[in-house]
Amino acid sequence: MVKNTKNICRVLFFSGMLLVTSACSDSFLQTDSPNQPSQTTYWQTESDALMALTACYDAMQSQNLYDDNIDGWKFGFLGRETSTDNGDHTWGDWMLGSSISKCASSTTDECFSMYWNANYEVIKRCNMLVENVERIPMEAEKIDAYKAEAIALRALMYCNLTSVFRDVPYLTRPLTLAEAQAPKTERSEIVSSLLEDLKTWIPKIPVIGKAQKGRMSQEAGYAIMGRIALFNQRWDEAIAAYKNVIGKVQLFKSGDGTDYAANYADLFKEQNETAEEVLLSVHFKGPGLGEGSCFGVCWSAPMNAIEGSMNLCDDFYCIDGLPIDKSPLFKGNLAQGAHTKANPDMGRYENRDPRMKGTLMLPGMEWNGKLYTNNLPASSTCCIRKWYTPEDTANEYDGSLDFYVIRYAEVLLSLAEAMIEKGGYPQAEVTGPINEVRARVGMPAVEAVEGTNLNKEELRAIVRHERRVELAFEDLRFADLYRWGEFESAQKRMQKDQSFYGFGVVPRGNLRGAQDLVWPIPQGEIDTNPMLEQHSEWK
Repeated sequence: MVKNTKNICRVLFFSGMLLVTSACSDSFLQTDSPNQPSQTTYWQTESDALMALTACYDAMQSQNLYDDNIDGWKFGFLGRETSTDNGDHTWGDWMLGSSISKCASSTTDECFSMYWNANYEVIKRCNMLVENVERIPMEAEKIDAYKAEAIALRALMYCNLTSVFRDVPYLTRPLTLAEAQAPKTERSEIVSSLLEDLKTWIPKIPVIGKAQKGRMSQEAGYAIMGRIALFNQRWDEAIAAYKNVIGKVQLFKSGDGTDYAANYADLFKEQNETAEEVLLSVHFKGPGLGEGSCFGVCWSAPMNAIEGSMNLCDDFYCIDGLPIDKSPLFKGNLAQGAHTKANPDMGRYENRDPRMKGTLMLPGMEWNGKLYTNNLPASSTCCIRKWYTPEDTANEYDGSLDFYVIRYAEVLLSLAEAMIEKGGYPQAEVTGPINEVRARVGMPAVEAVEGTNLNKEELRAIVRHERRVELAFEDLRFADLYRWGEFESAQKRMQKDQSFYGFGVVPRGNLRGAQDLVWPIPQGEIDTNPMLEQHSEWK
């Protein structure tokens, strides 16, 4: 398995030899098993194609990708998010990802190789399907649909990799012995290739309503395309991609939609994981089926080993749409020392954006009927609430809640951002998607608070704030901070948490230089692949 191997190229070659019969196994490619069919006996029926495609989705369940297992020494989406200004590592600076937070990471840090390998495992499986599915006697339309799904998933993985590692090996077919080593390709070249592929293949994916349950839809494909274009400042292509999604689905609302807090918080409950807002998710099913998640591990209490940050908490506005230091509705005390772990300032949690308590577990909130005040285990006083299921802590190592890779809310905010950066759009057209996201939770429209005739910088600040409070802990923060050039500012925010509140476990370091704005190619890859050169920032 990739997660147990230090060299992706070697794994990509050898794993291409055999294909398992059970696509929902993490041992998708097992060269030592005499029970696995060879490439000459596989790829015979549509069932084979379906198993191979299922294996592509199954690899996304990796605890170093879209699952997590904090106490199992994994670096999943929550570990990554809490290595930014969205959170902290409650157990200390020995935890995976904390070296990034300290600006003290090295090329040998396991967090980098774990994430690298998890993404390339999906890429490997997608490449195998794309290369071989045409051997199956199926209708051309079905073959194209299978290939299109795999190509879209592969593009998503390259979006992940290029967002943090920048230039990486770009592999679009299974490696042969002659190609067992590969150099890196510039990010811009990868992105151009991905977007061209997606323009060709996304129309071959079934649209919502015709797509198979649990699989890629055409609209999800366009959302992936939009994300790639947005992350690479290709505004026109991002706008065009997102407009293929706008209006095709709706934001989730709970019941009759009048309970604004439930409209947000209830979306992250198992009974609503098939809501049409969820364009693409990683499916988990537990207990006892070998398909459960571990990202909800909390030891039957709001103790997550990771936590939210106070500056994230403070970034949720009051219900009048104003920041807490400007709103007359803010009931807390902003003086230094007024809010401590032992004596929390309970008034600060009143009259706030409903998404705050759907995202964070805070003093004054209940967990399975138990009220927590000054006894929350987070050093910041902010535990994480999103993704946790206190009603089912018995199965927290084998959970059933899906992880949402792309939601419609992201599409709306991303479209708004692309239009802002492109320029030339009327304010009402730009703020319309933002207002739609705000209205779901009862927050006022931009025009009602920030006003009209806003300039580009003002609109940019609005959409960036909205992305943070809407999409916290959804594995987008590193990409956002890096592409906005805001990672250093994020470090300063965390330093302020320590100096002003006295909160913080991992000391946030000052940037050493450009090396702290791109992840290094894992040293194990460099050591075993002479064609792969380390980034100049890390030499």
